[in-house]
Amino acid sequence: MRALIAALSMLVTGCWIAVAQADDKADCRGGKDVELKIRSCTALIERDTKDAVAYYNRASAYQTKGEADRAIADYDQAITLKPDYAAAYENRARVFAIKGDYTRAVADVTKAGELTSSVMVQSKTVPSAIEPAKTPAKPKPKAASGATNKKSAPAWWPDWAGDWADWAPK
Repeated sequence: MRALIAALSMLVTGCWIAVAQADDKADCRGGKDVELKIRSCTALIERDTKDAVAYYNRASAYQTKGEADRAIADYDQAITLKPDYAAAYENRARVFAIKGDYTRAVADVTKAGELTSSVMVQSKTVPSAIEPAKTPAKPKPKAASGATNKKSAPAWWPDWAGDWADWAPK
């Protein structure tokens, strides 16, 4: 009987901890209350000291609260854990600018821009050198509407431009 009670206790405690962790994660990532966000992110950081997103979110909460030095310390930690964290550089630059440290602010904005542009270059929207470029399909000409006063298109009128009558001077 004691073993059953101990097992149930451990199960309930384990479930309770999992729910608390999920709540902390949700409050840290998307909480609107600054104090709750700070507490939740701190709890996540205590469980996983390598959670760069938790440091970033706690830093943004400190920034909102006006605690610039604490925000910078957390942005520093987020960048240490994830050196390509462009948003952390950008927000740290804002804090530096508020403090009047424009040299460091410009350096961080520049770094954020470099990281953002390198991510954009690697985007799937950029055609690969291996794949042939896809040419856009030409629009189909409009079907005749039966109007008799349509002007015929001049020889120089491009096919892609659509029906001459839509563009022709009246």
